Amino acid sequence: MFVLSFLPLSAIRALGAVVGIVALKISKRTANRLKNNLLKSSIATTENVESIAHQSAKEMGKTLVESALLGWTRNQNLDDLFEVDNSFDKVFELKKQGKKLLFLTPHIGNFEVAMKFYGKYLPIDICYLYKPTKNKDFNQIMLNGRKTINMHPEPTTRKGVLAMMKHYQNGGDIGILPDNVASGGNGEWVKFFGQYVYAATLTAKLCKNHDTSTVLVQSLRTKTGFRSRCIIFEPKTTDIKSITQELYHEIEKMVMDAPTQYYWSYDRYRNVGHAKPKPTND
Repeated sequence: MFVLSFLPLSAIRALGAVVGIVALKISKRTANRLKNNLLKSSIATTENVESIAHQSAKEMGKTLVESALLGWTRNQNLDDLFEVDNSFDKVFELKKQGKKLLFLTPHIGNFEVAMKFYGKYLPIDICYLYKPTKNKDFNQIMLNGRKTINMHPEPTTRKGVLAMMKHYQNGGDIGILPDNVASGGNGEWVKFFGQYVYAATLTAKLCKNHDTSTVLVQSLRTKTGFRSRCIIFEPKTTDIKSITQELYHEIEKMVMDAPTQYYWSYDRYRNVGHAKPKPTND
């Protein structure tokens, strides 16, 4: 993998596209879920769902290979690959003001590579959650690549969440994927592209803290690299469900900038055991 990381970006993405298409061919379950989600969200119609699913699969593969060869290796210099706007400077100013930052990175574009770039150029000390893989060797590669002096990955376990919250309470910054499906009774049903999803509410609760600034991060692929921007999120209410719905509306806007770069194969519209009753009114 270290040798492959020296490939030019175009070759890395070509490899990723092949990986995505192969994954779609191998797993009927993934292919069906991808198409169903595209249809449910009205991103695709019955007439074009095959072609959009094909493109989405290629983007999914690019995300995986970019993460492995750019985000998890130490030899890559991302400076020439990233384009940021003045929203990046606004985040820098928030840190200078002494704010703790809550970074929210939805499953769009490549948040793995973005966080590596942000960790280098922002004065942050961030702890964030990641989902371990079943393959111990691959998991160690992933963990070693993510861990730096100012970036502290923790697994999506109870112990990992507690470690992240301790870091936050001690004044550190944290990062969360805000569009994960909640488990058990720890979520709220909100609309996402017109369909109900059972959304985790931890992010909404943290948004209410006065010493914290919430930053949604969008990092999309361009022909020559990545274009990243930060959206400072300020909730209009203190109600947890309403804040969660506001967040999902913002995520919808981000997705519509590059629909096929969103991770549609994730089972986000599923029913959850022991969840609160799903609303029946639309």
